[in-house]
Amino acid sequence: GTAALPGCPDTERPALSPRSATRVCTAEELSEFRLASTADVRHDLWVAFVDVGQGDATWIRTPGTLGVDAKEILIDAGDCQLDKPFPGGDGVGECGIRYTGPSDGQVDGVGALIDFMSSAGWTPGSRIDYLVVTHPDKDHYGGAWRILQQYIVDAVVDPGVPSEQTTYLAMRRAVQAEGAQDLSPAIETGLDGSGALRTGFWGLEVEATLLSADANAPKENNASVVIMLQYRGVRLLLTGDAEKELDSALAAQHGPDLRAQVLKAGHHGGRDTNTSTLLDLVFPPGIATADRYAIISSGQRENLPADDTLERLLAHVGTYGLYRTDRGDSGKGRVEAPGDDHILMRVTPDGELTLCYAFPD
Repeated sequence: GTAALPGCPDTERPALSPRSATRVCTAEELSEFRLASTADVRHDLWVAFVDVGQGDATWIRTPGTLGVDAKEILIDAGDCQLDKPFPGGDGVGECGIRYTGPSDGQVDGVGALIDFMSSAGWTPGSRIDYLVVTHPDKDHYGGAWRILQQYIVDAVVDPGVPSEQTTYLAMRRAVQAEGAQDLSPAIETGLDGSGALRTGFWGLEVEATLLSADANAPKENNASVVIMLQYRGVRLLLTGDAEKELDSALAAQHGPDLRAQVLKAGHHGGRDTNTSTLLDLVFPPGIATADRYAIISSGQRENLPADDTLERLLAHVGTYGLYRTDRGDSGKGRVEAPGDDHILMRVTPDGELTLCYAFPD
């Protein structure tokens, strides 16, 4: 892509480059990712950070035998458009409510998510073992209602934050109506004595630990479900919309146990999060930046990600360790931004970690 001006974030697509740099997925990698939908046995852990525009959606596909112990997990489902009709919804839109007002101007994140999953062979009607709603922000939960309608969702995990938002209430009603197991509040229903997720089996040799889900947090962002995922020695920390207060709490409670090779940056890389204290624990000094990655999920929104947060992340992971779903969004409107910069993470049985950009065909 064209080089960014000094001091400006580079939002152009990266060129195809060596493994040591941010890079584009090869045709073989994309084929193997799609094969995870049909192969009898899955050996790799795949994580897709889906470009849903402004919002979050992380699709985790774990090792095991398909239909037995390989699992499909969604962490958030992007936003929804209030004025977009839902086919067969009898007047109900894709957010789960009847709406006759003007366009809310939000992105159809869940549409981009379903398009991406379908392109990988996981079409509507397929099973989602766990749907995790990190907290009641619409750019995270907005797409969950539609996922519950179009996929077979076995269980829903959320922090149990009280919310009177009509779209959130519609999503919560759908959990009951569609017969999904309701694991809310997560901190009570989702933990065993050791802090591991009681929902537990997320795939062969995959460890999932619930680090936080404080339903009583003063800010909804700091109620976010925070999960550490580990497979074959590779650790991924998913922090939802954690702000600095939650960063501090995580640092105080878990300390060096926050170490990870990959960080899903909190709050879309906002100014109020990804503190130096947290980053120093996730990426401790002395580890080569080649072994560190940070993911920012964001779209066309002013001040996200924030320049000072980008500087902190770059200082910890280096230029080639930072992957962003808003690359290629320059010149696009907010509504047109989703769907062009998906990010794939792969961990093989021998612990090899790779990341790449998966652009649509």
